[in-house]
Amino acid sequence: MTHAKLPPALRSPLSRNVALLLESRIPARLAWCWEGSPRVIGIWFVWQEDHGLSMATFAGSPKLGELRAGDPVAVSIDTESFPYRSLRLGGPIALRQTTGLAPEYRAAAARYLGADAGAAWCTQLDGRDQVVLRLVPTWATVSDMSRSPFLSEPV
Repeated sequence: MTHAKLPPALRSPLSRNVALLLESRIPARLAWCWEGSPRVIGIWFVWQEDHGLSMATFAGSPKLGELRAGDPVAVSIDTESFPYRSLRLGGPIALRQTTGLAPEYRAAAARYLGADAGAAWCTQLDGRDQVVLRLVPTWATVSDMSRSPFLSEPV
């Protein structure tokens, strides 16, 4: 993926808010539609500028019966306390089957749980196959309520 293909909000150098959200331990909220009904789940992710947003799930997961390569999805990574900050992105999803745990899952486990706890968690799951859901965003927007014109004072 070339840098020029990324939406402006995701091109280097990343804004401080975007970098903080992409490096955070906040789960991504992955959304899609299936049979006319919206779906959304929380899921660990890793961001790699040259690969996009990667989220790994276990083979046989119910969401894999609903998602197909090329389906449009949206992702939100947002803070839970005021002033809210969020990164919303979307585009078509790509699926890649792995034998055993995906490297992206191991990287996410280390970030979300810490290096030692992440490695221990992954050891318990070794041998389980996964599918990596990869989103190379075609659009992205950033919100930062601390800069909202509706606030009377900066937060």
